Amino acid sequence: MNRTIALFLGMAAAWLPALSRAESCVPARGRQVFESKCAMCHTAKREQGHLVGPNLSGVVGRAVGKATGFQYSPALADAKDTWDTKTLDLFLKAPAAARPGTTMPFTGIRNDADRTAVTCFLGTQTQ
Repeated sequence: MNRTIALFLGMAAAWLPALSRAESCVPARGRQVFESKCAMCHTAKREQGHLVGPNLSGVVGRAVGKATGFQYSPALADAKDTWDTKTLDLFLKAPAAARPGTTMPFTGIRNDADRTAVTCFLGTQTQ
């Protein structure tokens, strides 16, 4: 019996992290946070073009500061990296600390779950 319980617990331990990761990406929650904190300056709908800030459709995987047709601050225009979940998380947490010299007038999203949700949502916005 103890062996069966140990086997079950071992299997559960292997599956729980995967289930947790799958549940941590909730695009609907990210859309809500995006709309309340980001949508006054950004859109994630490609057909809407740029607003005050660059269009964020397809931002995950895009080179930092390289959306065609948007005038970036030198802090972003001169960047050599790519927006991925880690770079987005750092930037969304504290833009001025992550990219000194950015002209984005936003103090950041302090709540870890909210940032994760926004990043998840942005990852789904490719069209």
